[in-house]
Amino acid sequence: MLELQSQPTPKGSQSLSENEICDQVLGRLSGYSKGLGWGPKPKVRRTTSASNLSTSCLQSTQKEIELQAKLNEALERIEVQDRNHQTLASQVERMQKLIEDFTRAQQRLPHDP
Repeated sequence: MLELQSQPTPKGSQSLSENEICDQVLGRLSGYSKGLGWGPKPKVRRTTSASNLSTSCLQSTQKEIELQAKLNEALERIEVQDRNHQTLASQVERMQKLIEDFTRAQQRLPHDP
């Protein structure tokens, strides 16, 4: 590399740049970026198009609406079950009172020998 730098150039021509010397000495490597010279290989960036983002956003919104509907249905079922539970609990309480009243009434009756 130093030899190429120190070599005289023919009249009217320019001396080789560092990048051109590197090309001749090392050859082109995957780390070379045209216009940027030698250095770390630039990372490939994956770009997402606006339509992909829009589609993804739409799908997320639809999924959210679907899940909200399912949640509302579940909450409604819970409310119905809660009302049924309260109704059944009231009925059980009334039956227990009736049984107690019936038992007391039987205890007051005279027994036949």
